Amino acid sequence: MNSANNGQQTKIPFNRSLFKVDRQYVPALLKALHTEQEDALAEQLVGADDALYLLLAVEAAQQRANKLVEIATRWSPPLHIDLSLCSINCSEQHFSDGTKLLVFWFYSEDVPEDWMEGFSEQFFDFTVEIDLEQLSVHSVSGPSR
Repeated sequence: MNSANNGQQTKIPFNRSLFKVDRQYVPALLKALHTEQEDALAEQLVGADDALYLLLAVEAAQQRANKLVEIATRWSPPLHIDLSLCSINCSEQHFSDGTKLLVFWFYSEDVPEDWMEGFSEQFFDFTVEIDLEQLSVHSVSGPSR
């Protein structure tokens, strides 16, 4: 399911990517949150070592998105925020003080390069940082628009 496990290369340039969850699997992951299936599905997508972190990140991104859904419809141009349209990439960051974070990037379009070049009005993204030692959400940001 995830490109790191099946040998496919990610199309999105994301430095030091540990894994990618393709958008086709995200609706099932969102639906499985807070059910008995969430652990098994997360493990299937990213492996047992990263499943809990993925679930923490998805829940944090969903909470952030839920707070912004109505507000974003009034932006100019209006933005439809729906995490089920996102792919998810993950990288690890190390800091000089010993802190280690997993950084999850939720992004909505097949070609975010279009957004980076200023061509897309519907791109949205969220970033969730998980503290590996504290097993907690360090920060949530987005959308970048």
